[in-house]
Amino acid sequence: MLRRAFNRSGLIDQCSISLGHLCSGMEQTKLLGRVQDFIASDSSLAKIASCADDSLTYESESFVPERFAPCKSNLFFVAGNPAPHSIAHHAMYAYEGSGLRQHRFWKVLHRTGALRFSTADPDEHSPEEKMRRLFTGDFTSPFNVCIIPFFSLASPPGGSWSGVGGLQRVFGRAFPEVVRAERAAVTRLLGDLGKPGDTVVVMQKDAYMALKPPNAAPYDAKGLRIAPLSTTTAHGLDLLCIPPTRLMYSRVTMAALASLSERARQ
Repeated sequence: MLRRAFNRSGLIDQCSISLGHLCSGMEQTKLLGRVQDFIASDSSLAKIASCADDSLTYESESFVPERFAPCKSNLFFVAGNPAPHSIAHHAMYAYEGSGLRQHRFWKVLHRTGALRFSTADPDEHSPEEKMRRLFTGDFTSPFNVCIIPFFSLASPPGGSWSGVGGLQRVFGRAFPEVVRAERAAVTRLLGDLGKPGDTVVVMQKDAYMALKPPNAAPYDAKGLRIAPLSTTTAHGLDLLCIPPTRLMYSRVTMAALASLSERARQ
């Protein structure tokens, strides 16, 4: 149903979803209509996604290096889903808000020591320069860092189709099947690359619920304002759930990433 290829030599991943596999008849007609409205709702989304017959084809993004330093542990960031403008401009976590402010993601990684492009403020580099440095290894980190959206399909930053909630609206009753397909793709990648001592940092409810073991604590948005959720993945990797990216300046997120970075340097 889902074809998701992680491009380890570049940012852009080619993906597709067979809509005919999700439903048929009148339900499929309604789904196709929602998909078309979804794509038309955002100019950047219209540049990276198209729907023909019963197939939704689109570009996604991820950062999964071709080579890992064997002396470092791996740190996998698993977020919700990408922003269309980041994919269209080939710059992950480029801007936020009105599009005039560079994204807080890189600032928090810099402040906590998880990843730094230089000793300077990361905003001194353009989003494009950050990507160049990311893919040429021109950065410092105590980890082999990977950044993976749990959901491959991007959604607009605002409006009725925004965020993961927008994806739920698009796929309707078929959304759980999309979750299972994305879980299989991400779990397979973690299984291929992960090793004991690695950490998966999850920043979105559906991603946490999909990757946690059945007996682990459920997602608790209020509780995350006090402390992260900690468990393991099916492959035995440490699984740490922190607040979503919009709350990256929170005490919980800053403390968790700083602690991980400090331990990795010891």
